[in-house]
Amino acid sequence: MTQSTRTRLLAIAIDAAEPTFVRQLIDEGEMPALASLSREGTWLRVKSPAYVGSGAVWPTFMSAQSPESHGVYGEWLWDAGTMSLSRYHGNDLEPFWKELVDGGISVGVLDVPFMPLIGLANGFEISEWGPHDILEARTQIAPESIAPIVEENSPHPLQKRIQLTGPDDYRNLELLGDACLQGIKRRGETARALLAATGVDFGLIAFTEIHHSAHYLWHHVEPSHPVYARNGVGTLSETRPTLIEIFRELDRQIGALIEEVGAEARVIIFSLHGMQPAHGTPAFLPSLLCEMGLAKLADWNSQTWRERTMSWFGRLKRSLPAPLKTIYYKLMPTNLTFQLAQPTMLPAYDWSRTKAFALPTDQHGWVRVNLIGREASGIVAPGQYEILCNEWEQAFRQLSSIDGQSLVRDVIRTSKTVDASMSQRLPDLVIHWADAVFAPNLRIAGSSLTPQFAGMKYMGQHGLEGFCIVSEQDACRDDHVRAEDMHLLIKQLLNGSH
Repeated sequence: MTQSTRTRLLAIAIDAAEPTFVRQLIDEGEMPALASLSREGTWLRVKSPAYVGSGAVWPTFMSAQSPESHGVYGEWLWDAGTMSLSRYHGNDLEPFWKELVDGGISVGVLDVPFMPLIGLANGFEISEWGPHDILEARTQIAPESIAPIVEENSPHPLQKRIQLTGPDDYRNLELLGDACLQGIKRRGETARALLAATGVDFGLIAFTEIHHSAHYLWHHVEPSHPVYARNGVGTLSETRPTLIEIFRELDRQIGALIEEVGAEARVIIFSLHGMQPAHGTPAFLPSLLCEMGLAKLADWNSQTWRERTMSWFGRLKRSLPAPLKTIYYKLMPTNLTFQLAQPTMLPAYDWSRTKAFALPTDQHGWVRVNLIGREASGIVAPGQYEILCNEWEQAFRQLSSIDGQSLVRDVIRTSKTVDASMSQRLPDLVIHWADAVFAPNLRIAGSSLTPQFAGMKYMGQHGLEGFCIVSEQDACRDDHVRAEDMHLLIKQLLNGSH
């Protein structure tokens, strides 16, 4: 790229914005800025890696690699060498914009989730200023010269976490909705000031407030959906600001940002995954694997004192009433909650009798095979890997409730062969739960378990597809773009060609 052919590009990421909802708001006249851009440009589907997990989408976008290559699927990652979990830090991925910087293009990046800082000498890079996903639990800014611009608009409202007890916690829902709406305003103001002060060639601005608010307010978008109809959530009173009002403010800020960069600049608006109805996260997979004979918990006598202490602490946390959990997360520093959570995320397994185990998740069911040659305490022979995965996949697909409703929509195999699995950090099987899993008082056919759920305050979970609006017509030869190929579209637009 040369300066003579370079075109200024503004990229705006709307984190976890559901494509069907955005289309609906555009058609209803609620988002005129996006409507104009869509009318004059190109609408593309984004093929998302959200089928693995929501934690895979941003690392895939940034690194231009598939989840199978970069190995990131969530905020807690399995370490096969230590047979334990570690918190993802993001520093082992190189974002594609480093190549742009090395090529002489000035870059500014604001609050892209999971982003590492590359140490810009000019432009701007700011992480966890108003985050939904928290890794470092602190705001990082580079270069120091742009810090006053950020500080002038700080703190972002989402820096103060609002703890909710559920969908009927109206007071805190209103506080959260207002924090997201005000955060969008403040983000727009800050982004405009940064773009004006630095004049970067490529500005990437992420609005994380949509992700945060949609998790808690989605039952008001689809109140008649069966998930909400069955549990009565769809009839709960709507709080203000509504999700539509939050999206309206987002559209206003997008319009102002487009005006800031000027009519000659190219614009791309995108979401890497969407949102769909849910009610918490199924948390019964570890117990189900034990019941199926695939996993075995260590008995009390075989545990170390540390394992016994952590098991006790984990049970205590899970049994706390919602108000006490709210106080716990409100008073404890975020980094300390991570440190205390780490040893309690997995039950104490007897690895010598565990063939497969469940990894902690915020949505899908994740199953990892205890494979010899990959796991430090592996017991499954490589020659049995494909046979057992096929057998277990069929067993999961057949899971149903006692009234005959299928509980599993799909099962994804991340490795088709044992050779491919040996170097992979991902779960081996990814279970996509069907809507029937959220039925009140769920009972599983052929099982004595009483299914447990986590995060019952969450009314929305991640959809499996995103969208992209490009200001240029015929910006892509296909009607879609893969998340790992978004960087190619961005480089194409910066080049002034399509």
